[in-house]
Amino acid sequence: MVREADPGTATLFSYPMPIATCPFCGLLCDDLLVELEGDTLRPVRGACAHSRAAFSNLSSAPAAHAASRINGQSVSSSAALDAAAQMLSHARRPAIGGLAMDIEGMRAALTLARRIGAVMDHAVSSVKYRNLHVLQEAGWITTTLSEVKNRTDLLVLIGDGWHTRFPRFIERAIEPDPALFGTPLARRIILLDQQAATAAHALPQRYERLILKAPTAVLPELLSMLSAMAAGTPVDAARLVGVDTALLHQCIEWMRAAKYGTVVWAAPDLEIPHAELALQMLSRLLRTLNRSGRFAALPLAGSNGDLSANAVHTWQSGVAFPASHANRRVDFDPHRYAMPTVLARGEADCFLWISSLSAELTAPQYNGSTIVLGRADMQMATPPQVFIPVATPGVDASGALLRTDKVVSLYLQRLRNSALPSVADTLAALTERLEAR
Repeated sequence: MVREADPGTATLFSYPMPIATCPFCGLLCDDLLVELEGDTLRPVRGACAHSRAAFSNLSSAPAAHAASRINGQSVSSSAALDAAAQMLSHARRPAIGGLAMDIEGMRAALTLARRIGAVMDHAVSSVKYRNLHVLQEAGWITTTLSEVKNRTDLLVLIGDGWHTRFPRFIERAIEPDPALFGTPLARRIILLDQQAATAAHALPQRYERLILKAPTAVLPELLSMLSAMAAGTPVDAARLVGVDTALLHQCIEWMRAAKYGTVVWAAPDLEIPHAELALQMLSRLLRTLNRSGRFAALPLAGSNGDLSANAVHTWQSGVAFPASHANRRVDFDPHRYAMPTVLARGEADCFLWISSLSAELTAPQYNGSTIVLGRADMQMATPPQVFIPVATPGVDASGALLRTDKVVSLYLQRLRNSALPSVADTLAALTERLEAR
């Protein structure tokens, strides 16, 4: 038996199997076929290694883990909500972190944050903020997955996140022949650094490629030199250690010859000194190349709901993460309100952690009162005072997430019957209890 999910009814059918959207990375691949046997979900087409593992872990979660707990002891969900409401009502400086959830869950979390005056920050906002900071300071030109599929004739890859973190990027955006124009593109691919070169095996063999294999640490200098060369500024390319000068000049020739070039990277790949400088130089390179051609960036993100959470927060409050909602106003400060800083300084007296998309995204070590809304299979070294299992959107509940290119939100259908409440419903019940006090 399999589930043919309808937004209103969610009934069970035999075949055909439903086409589902995978919520476990920012690509939100919407072509999965998923088989349901009892409570076990088995992707039979379209799933990458990440999604197969995620579905398998959800299917094998012991039933005992689906119970709410207070100090490690199983309790009713109502008792857990009452305890959580009591903790938050007594808090003078609460904090809400994790935020790995769907759009409706984030809306409910923001409502709660405003009600209790909490500091909010996503679990991976420090990585995401590198992109956001450069966007704020310098701006850049971005593109979409559809544009990459149908128009890009030169793909510049930085790092290996396009393969390791977003396994189906090549399959979905590069490998298929474009449908828009009917004829295949004569693509070229540049692997800019050593990390990108290690994933070269994942690329289609028919495309011409150029492998610079630059040390990742020199990316700021490399991108700065490419920007200068693209602008026609005289440079001494030999000064760049670890990069073949002839390949560097060929790289610029390919960039100038491209009709539609795209630079792709995932922010976690840039864990290097002066990472923001590398992105600023990339922004400058894009502006230079667009004077005579067309070049764009495609920063890959969106896993664990970071883009969705940030978008909702920005739509409704006017600022991004991290931010404080104390004193009935919103205050954005990426340094002061970063969750690791808030916890390390002991500024929070109650910590609410939310992670419905990943069981591995557990709450950081914190000695104060902790409430966790997490996946039923989540394992924590130190049990929180209150744990409430919640539904995973796209599996146990319907929902929506923002795709990595930030141009579309995709609907996530419910794939199986589950007693687990959604994050949105759980936070709404928690807010109602606070309002009643």
